[in-house]
Order: sequence, then C-alpha cells, then structure tokens
Amino acid sequence: MATYAVTLQKWIDPTQRKGRSETKILNVPAPDGRAAMQIAEADGWSVTKAVPVLEKDKKVRQPFPTKPLIVMCTSLASMLDAQIPLPKALEFYLARVTKADQRMALKSVAVAVQRGDDNHKAFAATGRFDSTFIGLVKAGTMASNLSAALRALARRMKTNVEFVGKLRKALLTPCGILAFLWCLLIYSMTVLVPNVEDMLNSMHAPPDGFSAFVFGFSHFYQVVYMPTTIVAFTLLLACGLSRSFRTGVLKLIISRWKLLRQIIMGFRQLTFIGTFEMLLSNNIPIADALDTCARTLKNTPMEKELLLAKEKLALGMNLGEAIRKYTSFDPQLSHMIEVGEKASNLAEQLLLLRDLYEEETTQRIEFFTGLVGLVSKVATVSIIAGIYIGTYLPIVMAGVKMMGA
Repeated sequence: MATYAVTLQKWIDPTQRKGRSETKILNVPAPDGRAAMQIAEADGWSVTKAVPVLEKDKKVRQPFPTKPLIVMCTSLASMLDAQIPLPKALEFYLARVTKADQRMALKSVAVAVQRGDDNHKAFAATGRFDSTFIGLVKAGTMASNLSAALRALARRMKTNVEFVGKLRKALLTPCGILAFLWCLLIYSMTVLVPNVEDMLNSMHAPPDGFSAFVFGFSHFYQVVYMPTTIVAFTLLLACGLSRSFRTGVLKLIISRWKLLRQIIMGFRQLTFIGTFEMLLSNNIPIADALDTCARTLKNTPMEKELLLAKEKLALGMNLGEAIRKYTSFDPQLSHMIEVGEKASNLAEQLLLLRDLYEEETTQRIEFFTGLVGLVSKVATVSIIAGIYIGTYLPIVMAGVKMMGA
C-alpha cells in the first residue's frame, strides 16, 4: 500500500473569507489518493490535496502498542459478536482513540475493508501489526469466527504482558542496585584499598594473607574495570538500539536456559493449537489450516517446520506422524494429535491440549520470575558483603598492625 502526504486546512475564523487558516500534513497509507483523503478527513479540517510520498521520504512505522491493541481486540470481539460489521466496529472504537497515528491506522483499515479488501490484508497494509496478529485475523476470517480469533489474541498478549511485567519487576530494582554497587566497588578498589596498602607500606608492616589477596585483586581490578565498564555499557546500548542483536542474545540465552526455552515454546505451541483448533472446528481443510498456522508463527523455526509437515501431509502421511517427525513440538502434542485422528475427535484433543499448555506455561512463568528475583537478590547481598569485607577488613587488620608497631 502506498503512502500519501495529505494536506489539511482549517479556518481560524470561518466567517471571514480571507481570514487566517491552519495547515497540517499527514502521512496516510492508502490504496489511492482518494482513499487517503477520505482517511485523513477530520471534523473542522478540510482536505486540499494528497500527494504520493517518495520511498526515501517514508518514515519508519512503529508497531501498534500492545496495551491499546489488547483493548482494541476485546472491544472489536464484543461488537462482532453483536453482529456489527468490522468497518462499523472500527468506527465505533475510533471514538475512544486519542492518538492521531493509531486513529489513522485503524481508519485506514476500516476504509480498506469497506472497499472490499480482505481483513488481514487491510491490517497488514498499515505496517503496524505483526505476523501473528495478521495470521490470526486471517484464520478467524476463514473460520467465520473473527471475534474468537481476536479474543485469543487478547488472551495471548495479556499473558505476555504479565510475564514481561513480572520479569521487569524482578530484575529492575536488583539491576539498579548492582549498577550502584559496581560504582562503589570501583571507588573502594581504586581509592580506599590502595590507601590502606600505602599506609601499611609506609609503616613497613607486612600484610596478612587475606589483606594481601585483597591488595592483589585491587591491582588486577584497576587494570580491568575501565574496559569491562565500556564493554558492558556497549552491550546494553546495542541491546537497546539493535533489534537483531537483541534477538541474537535472546536466542543464545534460550539455547542455554531450558526453563526459558520451555516458556517460549509454550507461547508458540499455544498459538499453533489455538489457531489450528479454531480452523478445524469450522471445517477448514487441514492443509489450509497448517498454512495459516505457519503464517502466525512467521520468523520462527516452526514456520518452515509446519510448511514441511503440510508437504508430507499432501504425500499421504498422517498429521500426527508429520508433526512428530518434522517439527520441534513437544512429543505430547504430536501424541495427542495422533490420538485425536484415530478417535475422530481432533478438535476436542486440541482444546484439552490448549488448557494443559496454558496451565503449564503459567506455572513456568511464576517459577521463572520467582527464580530470577531470588538469584538477583542473592547476588546483590553477596556483592554487598564482598565489598564490605574486602574493603573494611584490611583496614581493621592494618589498625591492629599499627597498634602493634
């Protein structure tokens, strides 16, 4: 979808033909100039022109914020259940949206759907929604149950937001304390401990074994603390600015940490199970359902795995066997799918699996956040104790030696 620069004009005093006016320009994604003018039109503002924006002048589109997206999915699902068409439901929802960029994106979707575009294509054209959202909207439309798809999206996003919030709460305070303690350690190892060592040397008093170890560590620390601080700051800055670097770090952590890997896999498997069950319950062919599920898991290893399972299914292989041999899903999932195929109640087995994985994922999240909080607190207390003992014990020992001298 192209982007148009739409010029809007508003008269400050409409009673005067030659009065002053305000002008503003909005970048609007739309299929053509007329649609862009229709989307940008607002109360009190008149559209004067719409000009295509050059590719080099286009701004990077930010993803739709998660919390407003959860509210939007829940609201739209309720209105769709009341037999309100999607364009009209979006118009009703726009009455509560205050931010201009969000209003523009949703109004663009409403206009596109009203023109006859597919629901998922209208959302995808804005560039504000991720592949999981687009895939589930497509699945809900195919199954003639878009409200259920939107509710599933809201439930998944809410669980994800709660997990991130708990993790941030468990890490934020200890990380701030550790940063302060790192600065305190720099001061103690570069100022306090060297002063104690100089005091002992001036009195020609040999240090005891523990003090000698602390002095040796102080010499080592004075050499490495500056490069270490620069490297740590650079890594934090790269994680904050580079999405690819952040993704690489996350993949490395997931590969090394089984519990976190199980949580991520739980989210992905829940997405697959919920989408697949919704499609099968509405008589969508299994091959088409697998293709749609692959789209909801775009940019993950499971996307290619599901497409490969679809190919094997076309060659005559059973679904459960294809899932077991050619995907990285849990053996329990493939076993339950095989049971559902044999008993001709696959949709019921998928519902049982969904409830099971939701419970397991919730328990793992609780354990993970509790473990991270405990480890961070233990590390904080240990560093405080190390700084206190390493800094002040040599001073006490030096006082004893000075009194003896």
